[in-house]
Amino acid sequence: MLRRLRVLIAAGFVLAAAAGGASSQDLKIGFIRSATILDQYQGARVATETFNRDVEAWNQEMQQRKSELDLIGKALEAQSPMLSDVSRREKEQEYQRKLNEYDQYVQSIWGSGGLVQQRNEELLRPIVEKIQRIARKVAEEDSYDFLFDASEGNLIYGDREHDLTARVIELLNQPE
Repeated sequence: MLRRLRVLIAAGFVLAAAAGGASSQDLKIGFIRSATILDQYQGARVATETFNRDVEAWNQEMQQRKSELDLIGKALEAQSPMLSDVSRREKEQEYQRKLNEYDQYVQSIWGSGGLVQQRNEELLRPIVEKIQRIARKVAEEDSYDFLFDASEGNLIYGDREHDLTARVIELLNQPE
């Protein structure tokens, strides 16, 4: 809430400063809805599908490792009364080693800086950069002074006449 208030205050200062340098009739403000763009841009959909396939493969690997770990744990539990102390300790150590490997695998995939985060960044960064480039191009071509993103919650109201989302999507989906 405090962040939002700061953004609104900062936007007010920017608008006031811009209005001081130009008449309000000359000031041109537009907005896009990045969530809609990501939903309707074919490149973003392909990246999302790729990301989902990768996550599904990691989930399957995790489930396989978990099943193996569970089998070892059940076997240890069932055999424990019949094993010598030395054999039981060896099997417990083996189980602990497998548990540690499993935990490390889960952390390497879903932990901070893990493969999920890396892959998301790898797939999304070029898309976000392209959206920004196209949005900037549209704003420059149509002489907009400011362009806001309504999906980020920084726009309280926007006249549809100044919504450049459809134009940005159209340009993004054009063959290169």
